[in-house]
Amino acid sequence: MQTSKKPVSLVAFFALTYLLSWLIWIPLALSHLGIGPFRIPEGTSSAVRLLGVLMPAVAATLLAALQGGRSGLGWLYARFTARQVTLRWWAAAVLIYPALLVAAGLAYNALGGQPPAALVQPFSAGGLLVNVIFLAIATLGEEIGWRGLALPGLLSRYGPLRASLILGLLWYAWHLPFWVVVGSLDQNAVRELALNFLFIVPGTLYITWFFLHTGGSLLPVLGFHLVFNIVNVSVFPVTGIPGAYALFTILSLAVVAVILRGFLRERVMEKVQAG
Repeated sequence: MQTSKKPVSLVAFFALTYLLSWLIWIPLALSHLGIGPFRIPEGTSSAVRLLGVLMPAVAATLLAALQGGRSGLGWLYARFTARQVTLRWWAAAVLIYPALLVAAGLAYNALGGQPPAALVQPFSAGGLLVNVIFLAIATLGEEIGWRGLALPGLLSRYGPLRASLILGLLWYAWHLPFWVVVGSLDQNAVRELALNFLFIVPGTLYITWFFLHTGGSLLPVLGFHLVFNIVNVSVFPVTGIPGAYALFTILSLAVVAVILRGFLRERVMEKVQAG
């Protein structure tokens, strides 16, 4: 397990990340809801909201530089290595959750779900390329902070279960104004918040699982986040259909339950060996 040995202030990281992101997103959210005197055009909103997604990386980079100078930055960005990432773990990172998306969409259609999940979202090569670039930038903006700095710091203080729960809850809450901005909560906010919770918090444990087995490398994490978003946003948008999204969360929870069982078995074995 590769965890943080640096005196990283996790409180400072989370506070700075929330502050910087929400300073961007909350005005956009108020404009979207028609609250207050300002109205921000949707085209402008789409461009500006990306800046909020980049703030975890900005906060992590600033804190690493302030606390450790060049060596702090080296520690943070040394996670862009793949020396311990085997083909098995690449597959775990980039194939399982997209496969669950496809399975959920197919099951939803087979059960007569309305509207049916589109097997392939119409797209052009140019549009797909723009989406991939946008999603790649967003993925880097999030994961340099969440898994590059925060997760190693939490793992150095807590076990993988508590670290994942803390990070998952904070990662989930951080998204709240973003979901308002993009309109995810316009139709049924309670349902969407519940589905997002059941996806993000357990999904954080899944990421921790392969993060620990790949020497704390960020590359599989980036692959997981990017490939999932490409499939879900650009090709097969399952989470945009509530019924299909619910099936996906059930399938993903089943996978995470298997991972959780393995974690608990390892903890029992550690206690037995220590005793």
